[in-house]
Amino acid sequence: FMAKLIGLCAKPVLNHLKQKMDPTRYNGASLLGLNGIVIKSHGGASELAFQYAIEEAMRHVKNGATELVRQQINHFMHQGLLL
Repeated sequence: FMAKLIGLCAKPVLNHLKQKMDPTRYNGASLLGLNGIVIKSHGGASELAFQYAIEEAMRHVKNGATELVRQQINHFMHQGLLL
């Protein structure tokens, strides 16, 4: 009985953890360059995983990630940290 009670109490926490660690939600690697953004997705990704990869690309565009990369490179070059 006690094990079932503990299981019922832990279920919401475990479900939340499972959702946070779901590899489907983190499909796609971001490749940020000076001229644009590329998201590399797994070939066997599900439709949902592919959707998450597209949403990630949209967030990068919305947040101006390419311009941020350009600014950081310029900053490091002026500091003499990049050749």
